[in-house]
Amino acid sequence: MFRSRLSFLIVLMAVVSLVLAACGGGGQTTQPTQPAGGTGNQTSGEQKRVTILGAFGGGEADAFEEVIKVFEAANPDIDVVYTGVNDFDTQIVVRVQAGDPPDIAGFPQPGGAARLAAEGNLVPLWPEVIAQIDKNYAPFWKELGTFGGTPYGVFHRVNAKGFIWYNKPAFEAAGYTVPTTWDELKALTEQMKANGHTPWCEGIESGAATGWKGTDWIENIMLRTQTTATYDRWISGEVPFSSPEVKRAFEILGETWFTDGNVYGGRQSIVLTNFGDAATFLFTEPPNCWLHMQGSFVTNFFQDSVKADLDNKVGLFVMPPIDPNVTPALEVGGDVFVVLKDRDRPEVRKFMEFMATGAAADPWIRQGGGIFPHKDQNLSLYPTSIERQVAEAILAAQAARFDASDAMPAAVNAAFWKGVTDWASGNRDLDTVLSEIDAARNQ
Repeated sequence: MFRSRLSFLIVLMAVVSLVLAACGGGGQTTQPTQPAGGTGNQTSGEQKRVTILGAFGGGEADAFEEVIKVFEAANPDIDVVYTGVNDFDTQIVVRVQAGDPPDIAGFPQPGGAARLAAEGNLVPLWPEVIAQIDKNYAPFWKELGTFGGTPYGVFHRVNAKGFIWYNKPAFEAAGYTVPTTWDELKALTEQMKANGHTPWCEGIESGAATGWKGTDWIENIMLRTQTTATYDRWISGEVPFSSPEVKRAFEILGETWFTDGNVYGGRQSIVLTNFGDAATFLFTEPPNCWLHMQGSFVTNFFQDSVKADLDNKVGLFVMPPIDPNVTPALEVGGDVFVVLKDRDRPEVRKFMEFMATGAAADPWIRQGGGIFPHKDQNLSLYPTSIERQVAEAILAAQAARFDASDAMPAAVNAAFWKGVTDWASGNRDLDTVLSEIDAARNQ
């Protein structure tokens, strides 16, 4: 009896369904359902979707959307959806662990991408995109996007450190010339003091992160006194801080920082002066000091009147070579884009191949605020000559490495920051500082 009633109900439901279908269900249609996180291949109709998770927000996100628009205009069958989050490093891990990764992730630091690669959560780059990288980038960019011997990353927007900035009209009026060697930089320092000018603007105060600016100095000196292989071994701990190689870098910086008359405010001011405030001392009237070492982002800290007229008020040059037997390397950073496991589809590949071309740089270049490593970018599009000079320096670099302290274990990084601070303030002698940083690695 139960089976007969069940059969009757099945037949009745089928009839009702047919009647509803014939009536059109009130004229409504049901759209295809996307999987959680929007990582499905299709949007409405036949358009394919590519999802990207990154750390760009605000104006940077707007500039990246302009990049996406250029790609979508050339590929109208592909919809690229970008999501920027403040806590990117956390969100990408959460989504990967939940089985809901984006198609592509843009890492502001390569360490997170390297960890995902080691865990088997990334797709290695394929021949077509590697060919684009070989064509459009200096070789070291492929090297920096390679984890465990396998290329995974495509670099897009980048930055660099180790630039020396100056007040352009004051510098030129004083008759100073840009040095091309370390000896010439030392001679310029002495010339400035002889003219009654304080050469260096310096400050490494940064709240809980005080000292990082000093580590940038050491890293840039290391990249001009040691090979990149030695630099890598320093990061890994094979070359300790107490080694002659690293100690020499500190001694070279000490000569610059601690020689009487070299730094505005004297040695004690280095630890007490905020790193951003130090940059503004170049543009007092007259300048409080004349040279300032900082990364390409330093323009954000200049006075508004300076930022409004960068090309006329600001000059820069790359920190000169130190050891003539060492090819100088540039300290760089950048956003590296990778494809997540199980998201390797034709439309995803097409976007990654686009990112490796100058066509993906030019829209952001027009907007300003971004520097790019692509050889085929249009340098004439940079809104200021300052941005163009930074880009040219990156293109001219023969070798490059990431920030060493960022790549070191957290305990060593913290000890490095503190050690530089203690040494600069005179609270610790150099040998003690170096041995304490080494001890942090062994804890």
